[in-house]
Amino acid sequence: MPFRGSDEILGSNHNGNFLGITELIAQFDTFLKNHFKNYSQAGRGVTSYLSSTTFEELIHLMAGKVRSTIISEISQAKYFSVSVDSTPDLSHVDQLTVIIRYLWQGKPVKRFLTFLQLKNHKGETLGDNILQNLENESIKFEDCHGQTYDNASNMLGRYTGMQAHLRKVNTLAFYIPCMAHSLNLVGVSAVDCCIEAVSFFGFVQSLYTFFSASTHCWAILKDKLDTKGYVLKSLSNTMVCTH
Repeated sequence: MPFRGSDEILGSNHNGNFLGITELIAQFDTFLKNHFKNYSQAGRGVTSYLSSTTFEELIHLMAGKVRSTIISEISQAKYFSVSVDSTPDLSHVDQLTVIIRYLWQGKPVKRFLTFLQLKNHKGETLGDNILQNLENESIKFEDCHGQTYDNASNMLGRYTGMQAHLRKVNTLAFYIPCMAHSLNLVGVSAVDCCIEAVSFFGFVQSLYTFFSASTHCWAILKDKLDTKGYVLKSLSNTMVCTH
């Protein structure tokens, strides 16, 4: 969600989520309400703690606190497993998500740790990025007893895949393929063997392509289907995987 809007004016409908939510809280908080009254329109040179620079700093402080708490829990839990997946963001930068799974107070938890920017998708490069990041966070990879990814060859490759590279460093980091992704692959292969299913989904995709090519056609479609709660969606070209 965008924290910054097109302006930083209190009361504006376009001042973004940060100022908008702060204004909402001020309706129930006397201290914040008085702060708005005294400093919101004070102009440049007066510290108000309401600018975009301030909330960006607050976000970094909160992120640092959350990260340090997660790392502290991992240190106390000792043993953990790692799950990663890569995807390009809106700026077309390929990012590797790093998720750590461990036991905390007797219950398994999964925690997002960071995004890593990728230069290539070679298994060795991916593994080195993971190892370097864990080392920077003072997390000992020797305590990793599991790793799980999708079924891409650069991930699961027995000789040059990421899992093989990591197991050279820690033989106890056993690799388990993502069950959801494996099931997805089985489902796709099963559907490809059924002519009726291939024809049906091909027809649905053709409908989506036809209606989405024109805003006028899309409006007609929505008008006819809106009352029933249905909507056309494009078929996914990639396997959606939920670890």
